This record gives sequence, structure tokens and C-alpha cells, in this order.
Amino acid sequence: MKTMKKYLLILTVLAVTFISCDDELETFPTSQIAADAAFKNEGDFTNALYGMYNDMLQSVDPDGNVKTYYGGALQGYDVMSDNLIISQEGRFSQQFRHDWTYDANGGFSLYLQAVYTVIQDANFILENIDVLEDSSFKNNVKGEALAARALAHFDIVRFFGKIPTQSSDANSSLAMPYVTTPDVNELPARITVSEYYGNLVSDLTSAASLINSSNNGNLQMGKDAVNGILARVYLHMGNWQGAINAANAVSTSVASRSSFTGIWDDSNEDGVIFKLDNDDVTRVTLGVPYNQTTGGIKDEYVPDFEFFQMFDASDIRLTAYMQPNGEFGGSNYNHIIKWYSSVTTTSLGVVDAKVLRASEVMLTKAEAHAELNQDGPALTALDAVRSQRYSGFVSGGESGQELKDAIAKERRLELAFEGSRFTDIKRYGIDVQRSEFGHFADGSGVPATFKTLPASDNRFQVPIPLTEMQLNPNMVQNPGYGD
Repeated sequence: MKTMKKYLLILTVLAVTFISCDDELETFPTSQIAADAAFKNEGDFTNALYGMYNDMLQSVDPDGNVKTYYGGALQGYDVMSDNLIISQEGRFSQQFRHDWTYDANGGFSLYLQAVYTVIQDANFILENIDVLEDSSFKNNVKGEALAARALAHFDIVRFFGKIPTQSSDANSSLAMPYVTTPDVNELPARITVSEYYGNLVSDLTSAASLINSSNNGNLQMGKDAVNGILARVYLHMGNWQGAINAANAVSTSVASRSSFTGIWDDSNEDGVIFKLDNDDVTRVTLGVPYNQTTGGIKDEYVPDFEFFQMFDASDIRLTAYMQPNGEFGGSNYNHIIKWYSSVTTTSLGVVDAKVLRASEVMLTKAEAHAELNQDGPALTALDAVRSQRYSGFVSGGESGQELKDAIAKERRLELAFEGSRFTDIKRYGIDVQRSEFGHFADGSGVPATFKTLPASDNRFQVPIPLTEMQLNPNMVQNPGYGD
């Protein structure tokens, strides 16, 4: 795509390596994939894969612009939801997202470029894969590239296009281009949501059939990761049986309550299916959308107090994700610390990006069973998560709508501050509704200025950046943002 030409065709090979804290990768090159990269042997493809995974965290264009993907930008999209309100003591960063005042002049361009960088990386690998002789290595590389391409496309369309379950016209509405070539001179047009999601499923099912049955380790796309992402896609499509089948193919167990807090400071990786390596060389601070660390935790955003109150005192996530009633500058706040702590690096906030966990897959399975009115297996899947989050847990034995509500609540709590809440609201087809509470720890203070985004509002689909519109004559702007 021409809009990406400057950023994707002339990529600089950084030739930086670092030591991974995980056993399966002793060295993990952070090289970006150049357009003229030579693919000659297995080592070249291994380096290309590692460069692709590094770009999933963040990438740097030739002008020095840092473009984050899972390195903070995606997590930051929770500010558009009802999980968070802006803190009056912060810098008011991302306020345009929080207040839904965005337009085509800016705000989403760097994110789109970051994700397209990963798509370009994957497409270069796929274009050159036949340099290799047929082998399990070749199949594995091809599968990982297909899976990464699908995940990146999914992380574009859920913000820029409608979600199939969002409204009756969603499937026939415009998604985004599905880019399958590294040729940046091609100017693809947007395709329908139905066709786009069909491409996602095609890439992921192909990937699942290619990737070796032995796990690649959670720093790469293994079979569990591919099937978990496929379950995520099917959930957004409303393909409930497909979501169940894909979730059933995942073998990773839900993290135990005793190990849960350690997941977030990287002291363990229980239940983590796929993550992106991050350390003091890479130094990506994932929690920066939510707070700064200046003489303590200075909040950019805090949990909406109504949401904060949903966390039971017996819920391990209350203190794993937040520091309730934390002090800063003489006032008290409920600080978000989910992406703040690290025991494996010297820098606070430099933690691995957890892309997919077994608990999400189990909650996907629960929701899909509930939508098929299969309350028994839905409750079993829900309790597989709840039993590992609450001390002294006893099943509520819910059924019908009460069970669906319990699953939705648990999903919101489990995935809080990971960037999925806004698009969950979107796929439910409901309003964003923030509370009247303020930003201090007890709910006093200044509430959100903008509290409601109606389900029918065009701002659930973010604008195509103006640069993309100018450089690609085949691109059509989303409704409500001009031509």
C-alpha cells in the first residue's frame, strides 16, 4: 500500500540482538525485515520470524518514529471504553480517544502503520518461503507467518470496521483491505466484513494445519496460539460452534490463583499461550497509556469507580491489576499496575506483552456454549476461570441470561486494561456507558466529561487516516468523517 511505502519498503535492518529471559530462545534478533532482504536458508527465515515478532511489540520507521502495536498502543484502546476515566492530574494524553473526538487528521495513523509493518513482514516471508525445500521447518515458518498476518489484520478490522455481531448490516459493510502481497505499489480497496473475516479464518486454519504439533514455546505462534486466536475470531463472527471447536483444540491450562500475580511481573508464565519478549534492551513500557512513574505512580487514567467496585475483595485480580487507594501528591487513587511491575528487568513497566492467555480461550468457550443454550458446559468453562481467581469460590450455578451476564462480567474483569473492552462492547451491540463517579479512589473527584457512546454511533468505527485517503484512491472513508 502506497501509504506504507515510506515505512515498509525502506526498512532499516537494525542488527540488534538481545538475550531472552526464556529458555527456548537464547538469542532473539530484533532486526526488521528490509524489502530487499535475502532469503536463502533456514537461518534467514528464522531471523525474519524473530524480526516479525519484535515488530509486533513496536517498530521504528526511517524517520525515527516509534510505532507501538502490542507494546502499549493496543492496550491503550481501553481508554475508549467504560473501564477507564481520565485522571485530572495526568497529561490528558489520548484524550481525543477517551472523549471520542477523533477525526481523520490524526490519532490512528501510527497504530495502523505499526500493524501494517507486521503484515508486510509476514508477506515477505510468505512470498519467499518456496526458497526452502519441503520440510517441517518450512511448514512451521509458513504457518507462523500466516497466523501473524491474520492476527494483525484482525487487530485492524475490529477498530476500523464493523464486527459481524455488532449490527444486522455489519457483514455487508466495508471492512479494510486484506493485504496478501509485499508489493507496496498495489492499492487495494476495502472489502466486505464477511469476506474479510473469511480471509482471517482461511489464514488461521491453514496455519493450524502447518505448524508442528510440538509447541513452539510461547514466544512464537504455536498450535495453541493459532487455535486460540481462531476461537477469538469465531467469537467475533458469532460462529459459536467454530469458537468451541477451536477452543477445544487449545491444551494450555488456565493459570492458577497462586501463580496469577506473578504472570504480570514475569516471574512466571502460567496460562500464557503467546507473549512478546520485552527487556531492558527493548525497553518498551507497556503501561505508559495508564500512568507515569514520577516519584510514584502518577495516573493518566484510573478505573471507572463503578467498574472498580465490580472486583470482589476475594478476587486475586483486584491487587494483581490495581493498587487500591494508592497515594500520589497528597490524594488517593486506584492505580493500574497490571503493566507496571517487573522482576526480570531493572525498569518498571518493562514487561512481556501477553497477547493470548488460556483464561480468555476458556471464557470464549463459555460464551459460545451459552449462546447455543448449552448452559452445562458454559458454566463448567466459566467456573474453570472463576475457581482460580476467587478464594473460597463456590459456583453460582447460573443459567440462561444470568449465566450470559456472569460470563460477560468475568471476561471484562479478566481482560481489563488489555485493549479488548471497547471492541467487546462493540460486538455486543450496546452503548458505552461510563458512570457519574470521579477519578479519586473513593469515587469522588471529576467524572468523565463524555459518558455515553450510543451503539449506533459511527465513532465505533475509527476514521481512516487522512494520509491513507490521500495516497490510495481506492480507499473509502468510514461514514461520519467526510470523504
